Amino acid sequence: MSADRPPHRRPIVRVIAALAAAACLLLAPEPAAADLQGPARPVVINTDMGVDDAVALALALQSPQLQISAIVAGEGAASRTAAVHNVERMLDLFNRQEIPVFASELEGGSPIPPVRDHAEALVGAALPETTVWLRLPFAPEAYRSAAGPTTVVTLGPLTQLAAALERRPDLAPGIERVVVAGDPADRDSWNLARDPEAVRAVRHAGVRLQFVGARGRAAKSTAWRSRGLPESRSTSLGDAFLDRLLAQPAGRAHYLDDVAQAHDELAVLFLLEPQAFEASRSGDVFMPRESVDVGARLAELMSRGRQLTQPVVLSNRSIPDVMLQEDVRTRRDAIVAANGEDEWFAELLLNELHQHLGAYSILGVKMGLRAAELLNAPRHGMAVVSHAPATQPESCFDDGLLAATGSTPGRGLFRQEPGPPGSIQASFTYNRRRVTLRLKDAYRDQIQGRIGELLGQYSLADQGYWDGVRAFGLEIWQDWHRLDLFEVTTETIGAPPAAPGAP
Repeated sequence: MSADRPPHRRPIVRVIAALAAAACLLLAPEPAAADLQGPARPVVINTDMGVDDAVALALALQSPQLQISAIVAGEGAASRTAAVHNVERMLDLFNRQEIPVFASELEGGSPIPPVRDHAEALVGAALPETTVWLRLPFAPEAYRSAAGPTTVVTLGPLTQLAAALERRPDLAPGIERVVVAGDPADRDSWNLARDPEAVRAVRHAGVRLQFVGARGRAAKSTAWRSRGLPESRSTSLGDAFLDRLLAQPAGRAHYLDDVAQAHDELAVLFLLEPQAFEASRSGDVFMPRESVDVGARLAELMSRGRQLTQPVVLSNRSIPDVMLQEDVRTRRDAIVAANGEDEWFAELLLNELHQHLGAYSILGVKMGLRAAELLNAPRHGMAVVSHAPATQPESCFDDGLLAATGSTPGRGLFRQEPGPPGSIQASFTYNRRRVTLRLKDAYRDQIQGRIGELLGQYSLADQGYWDGVRAFGLEIWQDWHRLDLFEVTTETIGAPPAAPGAP
């Protein structure tokens, strides 16, 4: 009998089958989160890549709710050249190279806005350099999606959209609506004031406009003031980007102090959580409800990445305390505070299906979630190859991978292959990127040492042994943070299609 398997535990094959059956209900959203029913919505994003554009784009690129069919980048807060290049860098960072970038054909207006230095320098410094060339020459068809009626989200002036509709008025029926980051009642609304004639032209084309404004109700998260500081524990790519942006003193001063209210970010939040907004009397201007903490919602979505999923059986994840065992109930708040709601819930369901709370299955969840964060992958999106030993207790690790990723054998996304002797590792592939995560030797040695100590005190028939294994598993669940546990190797798989004009 395995030293990590209690006598009553189900065979591992049955556990994996149960996990596959439950994969679609894992990680159902909180009641406050967006409604994910139905397919992802086709969206075209128009941006001039100001600092708030970049934060809004990070939110959109991490959302499983939005099917981004194209991004149009042009002049405004940033120059056209800088805007296009920084969009390409963001798509590379967020592993979304499948999204085409259309470079605006229009030259910049005048005067040059005073925020241009911030827009170009701060965003540029927060992004890694890239040689990926995704840009395409602008074509009006950028605003059309084969997936159905398109929502255009404008995070900058409407200049390019107006020009496209003038050239191709037949595009208007295919645009369901244009969500504009800006409030017509706010004379300082940059996106509208930069080119008011473009706003009128788009309206004249017969396209429905929805304006989203702050109205003093969109203070940024106080939690973001700790971003970029040593105590930050960023896990999502969005949070990591925000860390780099706000680690710059000028970035903190500009984004948090000079512009204390969210602006362009609200347009994306409106798409994701329309129930958080109320309409004006005219019906075409939307503002956050007074009861909504906009900063908290933005911070939550930025930290969650693409882990939100469509509920299938559960309506929410509010598991009452009475349903939890005492040793789990007393740790609940600490576990969630340290590791987040997604890991808490994945581990909860895993352990109930696994019928055993032990070290390796707990670590499998932590590794699977970390890989999804690094690849910006949605659930059921990664191909997973486990290189953990196929014998117990180490094979329990595979059950955790399945629970965390949804990459089940039934979806053809999971397989087991031999790996280096004594190593606990797995490879994860999504889009054009692969990461291999390996449990650090120091943590592997702690597990082996702790189990060895228990075996020195008890036999496998003693309840004291299994109590000790459970207590150690709870300690790992709460105190071993997934940022610390793994060595990470990243590689690029293939290359994006060559764009016209690429060097």
